[in-house]
Amino acid sequence: MARPAALEPLFLEILARLSDGVVIFDADALLRMANSAFQKMNPRLGSFLSEGTTWDIFLREAQNSGCYPPEICKRLSIIEADLIGTMDDGYRVITPAGPGLSYVIHLNSSSDGGFILTQTERANDDVSQDAESEVEVLLGKVLEACPACLTMSRIGDGQVIYRSPAATALLGPAKSSFSHFAKRAERADFITALLPDARVDDMRVTGIRADGTEFPAGISARLIEYRGEDVIVSNMEDLTSILAVQAELAKKRTEVFQAEKMSALGELLAGVAHELNNPLSIIVGNTEMLIEDLEGTQHVNRVDKMATAAERCVKIVRSFLAMARQEPLHPKPTSAHDIVQTALDAVGTLTGNGTLEISVELPEDLPDLMVDELQISQVVINLLTNAIHAILDSETGDKIKLTGFSELATGTVTLTIADNGPGIDENIVTRIFDPLFTTKDVGKGTGVGLAFCHRVVSAHGGAIALLQSDTPGAVFNVTLPQALFR
Repeated sequence: MARPAALEPLFLEILARLSDGVVIFDADALLRMANSAFQKMNPRLGSFLSEGTTWDIFLREAQNSGCYPPEICKRLSIIEADLIGTMDDGYRVITPAGPGLSYVIHLNSSSDGGFILTQTERANDDVSQDAESEVEVLLGKVLEACPACLTMSRIGDGQVIYRSPAATALLGPAKSSFSHFAKRAERADFITALLPDARVDDMRVTGIRADGTEFPAGISARLIEYRGEDVIVSNMEDLTSILAVQAELAKKRTEVFQAEKMSALGELLAGVAHELNNPLSIIVGNTEMLIEDLEGTQHVNRVDKMATAAERCVKIVRSFLAMARQEPLHPKPTSAHDIVQTALDAVGTLTGNGTLEISVELPEDLPDLMVDELQISQVVINLLTNAIHAILDSETGDKIKLTGFSELATGTVTLTIADNGPGIDENIVTRIFDPLFTTKDVGKGTGVGLAFCHRVVSAHGGAIALLQSDTPGAVFNVTLPQALFR
């Protein structure tokens, strides 16, 4: 084969006489020469040992011709990538060469930016040598097939020494493990946790995928010594799907708990309400008679106050009954615009002196809902009433906005009621749908409104939720099924 003029004749003669196979590649990973010993060891490579053959083609043909097993070629490819730009002492791999023989292959960087592959034939004189070779081959196969995202990197500069195919697929081919962390502070915390005991287990961090997107990750690692320096062996796991499942399970548990709680309290409230209904009817009836009998006397005001209190008790009992009983639904295609207008008409007198503005932005083509119009109208009325009371009582905010949108994929329509009032304390967010829980002053609320809304919406197969928001006020979403036909 042709020899580059830059190589000294004496140097070429020495290489030709060596019993070890030698292949030299330049800084562009192009083959410069292969000595005769290497050609004799690998006769099936033939013309691919000529000058100018690329490293990738060399490895591909070494595998195709059966000179090197696939796992050895993959390992050599990774080693070569790690050698780029370094003056490393090199790495060694062992591959079977035949009965009782094996090849020891070294890959070393050269001073001109290239690298040198040397291949030495070794007789397996004893069982331990055979076992060592088999273990290395087996270990290579295991690492290549391992589904875990294993990475081996230097602790100082983060240079990746080895990564499993799964790690390359998730994290990409970056040369430094620093790029696996989305936040520098998290990597610093990881190293700080690793150093004292040389281990970290299931630490939560934010990783970066090969496509540049961030993801929640768990990382476990061990600190070992390799070739005289500290090296991190780590496994990073993508927790996106796991956390999504956990969140969904938590949501379902909350929904089941809420349903059980509503059922138990509903039975209790129904019993209490029925027991109170009869005596209250007697009180209301007699107070009306007393007002007529005492009209024009000084006692009529006191009886009137008694009648007002009795009427309030009646309303509370009715709200208990409405929340407690499972009234049959009468769903039919209903315009969301009509429901909203009914609710606006009902709360029109509650907006004080007109300083509170209620705006509506519903698309004209918003699909009809398949709902019981009376019950869903009451849900919207309750949510608007709560927002109005919160703003007026706290003297915070002045706007309520009602919007809506549809989702074709889920066949639902979502109504959003948002205000810029005082909002809801995060300490009570988990309790707002509990029956009898209220933040209003004594005499202004029974704690039944949101519980009633939850029961009605759930009965329709929908959902009601308080949204997390960085803006002032509270935002409720009510999601309901669409009507199939108008």
